[in-house]
Amino acid sequence: MNPSHRPAPRYPTSLKVALSGLPEAVSAEATNISSTGMFLRTETQLPLGAVVSVALELPDGDRPAPVNAKVIHVRSRAQARAPQLEPGAGVQFLGRDEIFQARVDRYIDSIPRKSTVPAVRLLTQARDLLLLHGWTQLVEKDPGGSYCLSGALLEAAGEDDVLYRRALRTLGERLSVPACSLGGFGCHCAIVSWNDAAGRTWFEVLAKLDEVIRAELATAPPLTP
Repeated sequence: MNPSHRPAPRYPTSLKVALSGLPEAVSAEATNISSTGMFLRTETQLPLGAVVSVALELPDGDRPAPVNAKVIHVRSRAQARAPQLEPGAGVQFLGRDEIFQARVDRYIDSIPRKSTVPAVRLLTQARDLLLLHGWTQLVEKDPGGSYCLSGALLEAAGEDDVLYRRALRTLGERLSVPACSLGGFGCHCAIVSWNDAAGRTWFEVLAKLDEVIRAELATAPPLTP
């Protein structure tokens, strides 16, 4: 049930990307980003292993950041069976120069952790716990250290019960499951029910967190660079 560890933590985002070096120009959206690569949402099937030229639109007022990238993972529409998953491709940055890396790092530093939306910070910390330690079902935390979704939220919240309940509501309202008859979405019942559903996967859990974080960031005031 535990995923392979990734070389760098990913953060949900929504950035315009233009690709060249293919038979035709391709426009895409970066839906998550790390210091070493990003996932591009696009209906165009990119060739696995291809090296493409990327122009990434960062919100720093400068021109799109150019970099070469290698396609290391492809997910077609047919493969994106779960509604939380997206068709597209994962790309790894190649030959990153200091200017490009500095711009990407500044952008990453400006998102979830410095967000003015408290639930975003907690959801991001929970996502990092699931990424680092793994995901499980039926228990809050298994002997190997993996967390269920509610367990990761609780660990990230620490002693802040108000923030924990806020994150439960933010996430629970987007899970398409019934609210608790007693505590509504401020109770962890909806989260537990969704997490423990038969057939649920770690990838679906992370994809749902990405989706909710992006939605919350979209409604937040602009961040100061």
